[in-house]
Order: sequence, then C-alpha cells, then structure tokens
Amino acid sequence: MGLSAHVTAALIAMGVYGVAALFLRLALRTYPSESAIVLVNAFLVGLGLVWALTRGVNVIGNVGWNVPTLYIVIAGLLISVAIIAFYTALARGPVSVVVPIFAMNFAVAAALGFLVLREPVTAARVAGVALGAVSLYLLTR
Repeated sequence: MGLSAHVTAALIAMGVYGVAALFLRLALRTYPSESAIVLVNAFLVGLGLVWALTRGVNVIGNVGWNVPTLYIVIAGLLISVAIIAFYTALARGPVSVVVPIFAMNFAVAAALGFLVLREPVTAARVAGVALGAVSLYLLTR
C-alpha cells in the first residue's frame, strides 16, 4: 500500500525544509537575516512562477478581488510574519531548538482544522498532536 500523493508531498516538504534550515543556520552565522529573507523568497517567487507556468496556470488570470483572494492575502501576510520571526530566531538560536518549535505549527493547524474546518477529531490525531508537544518539550531541554 503506497502513500497518498498529499502525504508524499508533505513528507518531501518536511525533509527539504529540515535540510534548508541547516543551510540557513550556517548562512545566518554571518549573513543578515533580513537579506536572507529577501533572497530566499525571491527564489521562491521565481520558482513558483516557473512551476505555475510549466503547468499551464495563468497566474495573473486567477487574481481578482474575491473571498479566496482575500484569504490568500491574509495567509501571505501571516506567512511573512512567521518567516521573519523564524529567520530571526534561527539567526540567534540553535537549529535543534528553533526548528522544532517552528514545526509545532502543525498543532496550531490541527486545532484550527478541528475547530474551524470541522475536520474529524480522532484519538490518533489527538495523540499525534500530544506526542508532538512532548517531543517539543524534550527537544527544548
């Protein structure tokens, strides 16, 4: 039984983001976090545009002032704040503490999924969030 496409993509994102944090921490020893944010996100925008265009998506054609666009703008603002805080923390602290704390965003997302999106609350999901919290506690000791 293989993994679903969304689980596979999430696992790739997890692994790649973990490795990226290592390289960011190495760079942020001497490189200003503000400059790193701009450079890394310039790559993100460029690669995102290339990815969308190679998939035949008209990026500009999808922009309009409606509720989904408002949600994207809000998400963009929130992710920007999160990334600025993450880079700042990574420039000042150890990867082994900063990244696990940052990664606990899954617990926030899970709670919001349960409460706002009415996603099913199962014992396994609750246990997963609890175990994540325990791992965070142990990693920050």
